[in-house]
Amino acid sequence: MSPGERTPLWTRGGGLPPFLLPQDAETLVWPGCLEVPPRGSSEAVAPLSQLPTGRDAVEPPRAGSQGSGPPDKRGLWAWILFDFANSAFPTIIITALYVLYFKKVLVSDPRPGSGDWYWGLANSLGAFLVFLLAPALGFMADSGGRKSRFLRRASFLCVGATLGLGLLGPGDLGLGVLLLILAILGFELAAVFYNAFLPEYAGSHSMARLSGLAWGLGYIGGLLSLLLCLPFLGEVQDLRYTAFLVAGWFLLFGLPTFLFVRDRDQSSPKLSLAASYKKLGQSLRRLSSLGDLPRFLAAFFFYNNGLLTVIVFAVAFTDQSLGFSSRESLFLVLFLNLLAAPGAIVLGRLASHWGEKRTISWTLLAWLLVVLLSYLLTRRELLSLLMAKRAFWGVAALAALCIGATQATSRALVGQLAPQGQEGEYYGFMAFSGKASGVLGPLVFGLVSKLSGDQGLAILSIGAFFLIGLLLLRGVAEPRSLDNPEVADPER
Repeated sequence: MSPGERTPLWTRGGGLPPFLLPQDAETLVWPGCLEVPPRGSSEAVAPLSQLPTGRDAVEPPRAGSQGSGPPDKRGLWAWILFDFANSAFPTIIITALYVLYFKKVLVSDPRPGSGDWYWGLANSLGAFLVFLLAPALGFMADSGGRKSRFLRRASFLCVGATLGLGLLGPGDLGLGVLLLILAILGFELAAVFYNAFLPEYAGSHSMARLSGLAWGLGYIGGLLSLLLCLPFLGEVQDLRYTAFLVAGWFLLFGLPTFLFVRDRDQSSPKLSLAASYKKLGQSLRRLSSLGDLPRFLAAFFFYNNGLLTVIVFAVAFTDQSLGFSSRESLFLVLFLNLLAAPGAIVLGRLASHWGEKRTISWTLLAWLLVVLLSYLLTRRELLSLLMAKRAFWGVAALAALCIGATQATSRALVGQLAPQGQEGEYYGFMAFSGKASGVLGPLVFGLVSKLSGDQGLAILSIGAFFLIGLLLLRGVAEPRSLDNPEVADPER
């Protein structure tokens, strides 16, 4: 699972691999995506779309298979199990428990906001490295049949860094920041390489079903691993042992993936890192010609910053501003996860009638309400701590219902904006924007909290991201829905 939004799924298709295309070809190729001919081309292409994973999984417009012959069932189940294996990291380390150990033990500065600053800094730097490396390494992994090798190495980086986090104590802040950055980098890169295997194990009609199965197991894995942390909730110093649990869980349940998941196509030439960045530059130069997509990506960049910041700082906020205990924080995360899935399903169905853009707009308005109410709950002149803590469960329920719906409907909107045959192109740019949006929000929250010593003001800074995203979204036309062709944008 991902520390926030799940790492978007790069899918692969047939045709010439990117490194065999002529240098002057007006073709956009993203790592793991099908080559897309220029607009107006009469060339027939069997399009592929990119799928999100985890809580954000939605059905792509179309899917295809990779390679020849049916995949082996042992490799198939080994691939599915990886989502179960890696889900413990974002659930326990990023969102629920280790954040408390990081802030209360590793950060020795007693000034309010210092823990938020260093936690946000580490998450932002990790996201920035992912943003810089993931697209190019995705190209490299696609070439020469190296996805499984890259998947193992990235996973071992995450496991090793997470083990290191469990060894840290007071005064180890610098090393803690470094290890957290490396763990985030390893986790996110492993997700990129893992996701790229989906078309190799799914036929043309089973991709959504297979992705959903892996998503469901990942959801179960996150909840089960969190319940195993109950013995460590007595003292905050004991929370460091959750890092050992996460590393062991990841390694144990990831072992079948490391042993049995193999690239089916290893005949293509290897692509260098420099050539990968060159392909990335060619892709970015085409962005301005893609209709409403640049306007949507600008909106998505801002409001996704808000979403990811909520995920990174949810427990830190309830701990410092509302006095939640470690046990209460654990049950809060369980509560949020249990509501997020039905929220995404119900609002996803409603989006087919309301329109994706309109649905996203309503969820962003709900997020602004969540931010405002959360700020008010930090004002002790308005509510006592006990009353604020009780009221927050209602605010958290609203946030949980919106978080999966906002992300899933955003991906559906991209599918609606994409002309037939250009789905991979559009989803590739969305993934690039999504990686970039993990950098700014946590850094801003941490900085505001540190400078002001007031998490309430830091919460309001998140509201600015949602508001800017909502205003920019108004410039995007509501496409006609495939489920309800009568949906039209009243503002255009």
